[in-house]
Amino acid sequence: MRLPYFILICYYIAVMPFCPKCRDEFQDWVKVCPDCMVALVDKLPPLPPPRPKFNNEPMVYVVTAPNEQIAFLWAGILEDNKIRCVLKSDNLRAAMYVLLTNHFYTIHVLKSSALRARRILSPLAKTHRDYIYARGNPLSIKSRIFLVIMYLLWWMGG
Repeated sequence: MRLPYFILICYYIAVMPFCPKCRDEFQDWVKVCPDCMVALVDKLPPLPPPRPKFNNEPMVYVVTAPNEQIAFLWAGILEDNKIRCVLKSDNLRAAMYVLLTNHFYTIHVLKSSALRARRILSPLAKTHRDYIYARGNPLSIKSRIFLVIMYLLWWMGG
């Protein structure tokens, strides 16, 4: 007696071995995956749950860097410690080209990483804060705007 065709298909689907690493399917005579060199299994392990693409965790303020160079240096230190960060500057962008050293950047990290980031950056921030106050207060916004206007007038030849 001959078995119906769909029963044979179900039989072959059920006994086909799989590679647990690359999840490819092989014929029943193959014992090792030729790509991964891993022994094949009859049943695939379940897939791990997908990681969320976006994190809705809020960003929190950590520290203020005295200038752009220091801000990027501190951001690199945080990234080396597997802490993602965002740099923000609320100053005029045009003034950056006049006085690079007087632009403060705030560093923000995810709330879950804030304590670790503060521990890493607190010795550096204290050193730079003492340096800033030792050489006097930085320029105010009005002084920066005045310097930008003076620079533009000089640049335009007037």
